[in-house]
Amino acid sequence: MVWGGLLIGVGAGYFFPVETDCMLCSPSWSGPWLGTDSLGRDILIRLWRGLALSIVVGFSSAGLSVGLGTAWGILLGSRGGWVDRLFSSFLQSVWVVPALLWATLLAFVGGRGFWTLLIAITLSTWTETARLIRLEARRIWQMPFMEAGRAIGFPFTYLIVRHMLPMLLPLLRVQFLQVFATAVLIEAGLGFVGLSLGPPHSSLGSLLFESINWLTHPQGQIQAIVSGLLLGGMIFAVYSHTGYGRRLVG
Repeated sequence: MVWGGLLIGVGAGYFFPVETDCMLCSPSWSGPWLGTDSLGRDILIRLWRGLALSIVVGFSSAGLSVGLGTAWGILLGSRGGWVDRLFSSFLQSVWVVPALLWATLLAFVGGRGFWTLLIAITLSTWTETARLIRLEARRIWQMPFMEAGRAIGFPFTYLIVRHMLPMLLPLLRVQFLQVFATAVLIEAGLGFVGLSLGPPHSSLGSLLFESINWLTHPQGQIQAIVSGLLLGGMIFAVYSHTGYGRRLVG
């Protein structure tokens, strides 16, 4: 219920008009609250929509990335042999390249579009999940109850779905949130260099990029500061929720 209400509240910005009759209007309590840009668009509504789009891109690409990484990790961790060695080397070679570099290359080749953006972020972030799941899946696969299940003759899919996946859920939850934060930052980076979604869509990264062109105006400074605060606050909230960096005391 909490997450559903949050998503509805964030997405409500698309129900308000973004176009106004006033260009470069100053912020006002009577509206627009944060002023308008040089094209007469309400800055608050654009920031609202940009936050919603960044969250949608983050959730969607994180789901695809974790799903792909989990499938590969379980396959490699439960099989072993030359298949594991071959694809583990492939994962290592892909993982050492920064995710933002992969995403930039894929977005540049594929062009500006929602699905291109999702594919670019997914293919640049899935290897970390695959590496972690591979190690955990190998540990679980060698446990006595899994060996007993294989000896009895339980199908491979039954062992994975009924026994392995429930044990992987805590790791997958934390990994999903971390990939979500990474995906939001990658999308912001792509938007900042002009490789994210084009007009009329706007994300926090593209709003930061746009604000550079009119930082001499107070409205441009407001757009840059607020979009940066929203981006940083969202990443901080996600990492705080995962307990990133905490240590047990006592």
